[in-house]
Amino acid sequence: MNSTFVILVGLAELAGLAGMGLTITWMIKYLGGFGWDGYAKQFNVHPLMMTVGMIFINGNALMLYRVTLSLNLPRIIVKFCHLGLQLLAAGCGSIGLAAVFGFHKTIGTANLYSFHSWVGLATFIMFGIQLLFGFLFFILFFFLLPRSENLRGRFLPIHVFFGKMILILATITTCMGIQEKAMFAMADKYKDIPVQALIAHAAGISFTIFTFIVMYIMSNDSYKAQSRRDGYHLQANST
Repeated sequence: MNSTFVILVGLAELAGLAGMGLTITWMIKYLGGFGWDGYAKQFNVHPLMMTVGMIFINGNALMLYRVTLSLNLPRIIVKFCHLGLQLLAAGCGSIGLAAVFGFHKTIGTANLYSFHSWVGLATFIMFGIQLLFGFLFFILFFFLLPRSENLRGRFLPIHVFFGKMILILATITTCMGIQEKAMFAMADKYKDIPVQALIAHAAGISFTIFTFIVMYIMSNDSYKAQSRRDGYHLQANST
């Protein structure tokens, strides 16, 4: 594991943690904090859970194969860790969606009225489909259909592509949501760029930097595992 890779991963983690920290600061200091009361505090759970799950945990799940490469772990162990992170991301996302739908129900507002909500829901559905097919091809088929290696190999580029696209879409959706919430929360004061707006914008930029670095790591061939086939300890060239 070279020093450039370590620095990139470290910068990605710092950017992701900064985004979450700024989001929490925005929610607590300016928007009333968190709760499950059906009102504003419940809504605040939505941006936190969606960014933690769909960006930070999801992005780390994508980098997992690169980060664990030098550890020489059995491939199946890394697969289960990847699956565990994705399930955790799905759980966070589900809580985030439940929070916003419950909030809208309480205040009598229609769901899915904004472009942000359309793209966000589509992204989460894609994530669910990706999770399901990933489990089928790379976990279930691995044990039940051990001779399906060629099939799994053909599906792998599709899985990797949609994994990247889902993270990008999640980040775009987050930035749209930050803009939308900032305009609602600050109204006419937004144009004066108050501190609250700076915090919100900085959160969006932090998540964007996180995603940018993750995409670079995922797209750099020098950080990929080399093709190695020695039975149970299987490494695929494209992950």
